[in-house]
Amino acid sequence: MTEVVDLEPLLLGFLVFARVGGLLMALPVTGSRSVPAIARLAAALPLAAVLYPTVEGTRAPATIPDLLVTSVLEVGVGVAMGFVVGLVIGALAMASEVIGMKIGLSLGGMLDPITGTQGNPLGALSQMLATGLFFALDMHLACVRTLGESLTTVPPGTIVAPLAGGEVLLNVASSVLVLGVRLAAPVVAFAFLVNLALMTVGRMAPGLQVFFSIGMSLTLMAGMVVFAAAVPAMLMMERDALAGLIVPIRALLQAVSGG
Repeated sequence: MTEVVDLEPLLLGFLVFARVGGLLMALPVTGSRSVPAIARLAAALPLAAVLYPTVEGTRAPATIPDLLVTSVLEVGVGVAMGFVVGLVIGALAMASEVIGMKIGLSLGGMLDPITGTQGNPLGALSQMLATGLFFALDMHLACVRTLGESLTTVPPGTIVAPLAGGEVLLNVASSVLVLGVRLAAPVVAFAFLVNLALMTVGRMAPGLQVFFSIGMSLTLMAGMVVFAAAVPAMLMMERDALAGLIVPIRALLQAVSGG
């Protein structure tokens, strides 16, 4: 007598793993180039095992083409969720990169250990501050809870409108861009006034060569002082943005489910 092996639990577990793996690939910390792929795999497997009971009773795709399509969609949803997190965390770093360029730090590039890209020191520092704030607010736990909720509200195989999530991502990106401008505006405006004053002095006394003799150093020192004074307010704005992080993720899940 031939024994029939039920593969449905295994297939459902694979789909859960696909969504969890997509999220961990896109999160700023776990998705960093400095984190080995084996470490992400080691984190995704137990997390998928813990979340698997939330999909019990869900029907797995019946054919191989359906399984492949569903797997790609699950990875895409996980990546989109992590992308939203990365956008919000990156707002502070984006603003600091602009500030660094305006005050003359663009020549002092350094490697950002989180993103693996070249940037100025203020951007790298702000990226680490925003990431630390993300963990301090327990938003990593909130993301895991939301991931578990997503498997209940949008089980594997029920993603019917994947392109609808693009509109949500565009809205998040535009909001983050506005936040970045608000974060950078005070220091950038001050740097502009300092440069304007130096240009005025240079016009009045062309022989002094103010801009090249002391202008760059003065702009850098004044910009760093103003940036240091503005950091607490910038962190508060970033904290408020991180506190509302789950709202766009839930909107994304609702959009891709056709809700």
